[in-house]
Amino acid sequence: MALVIGTSLLSATGLALAKNAHHNNGHNLLGEKIHKNGKHEIGKIGANAVVAEVSNNKVTGMSAGNLPVKRFKSAKKMAGLNGDKLQVAANGEIKLAQMDTSYYAYCFDTGIDLECYWYPATDIVVTDPWSPYPY
Repeated sequence: MALVIGTSLLSATGLALAKNAHHNNGHNLLGEKIHKNGKHEIGKIGANAVVAEVSNNKVTGMSAGNLPVKRFKSAKKMAGLNGDKLQVAANGEIKLAQMDTSYYAYCFDTGIDLECYWYPATDIVVTDPWSPYPY
C-alpha cells in the first residue's frame, strides 16, 4: 500500500520514475575484439544487435538497431570492471600520474528498460561531453 501511495505522490508531483536499469560489462563482452578495428556484436536487446565500433583499441561508438542511445559517465563502478586496478612490476622508483577512475556507458532506451554497457576510461574515446549517470 505504501508503494502505491508513494508512486501516486511521485506521479502527482510530476516526477518521472526511473527506468529499470540493467548494467553490462562492455569491456568483458568486447574482450579481445577491442584490438580489432571495426564493428563487433557484443549482445542483443530484443531483436536488436548491440554493436561496438572499435578503432585503435578504443570504443568510438555503439548502436543497437534503431534504439535511442544516451552516453553517461560515472565515478561509481556500475558493472564488474577492473579499470581501477593497476598491476606494476619495477626495479626502482615509480611515479604514477593520477588515473581517471571514471566509467563510461552507452545506454539504450527500450521504453521500459535502460540497457547500459559500461567501460573503463581507458577503453573509450571521449570527445563530446558525457552526461552524469542519473539513476
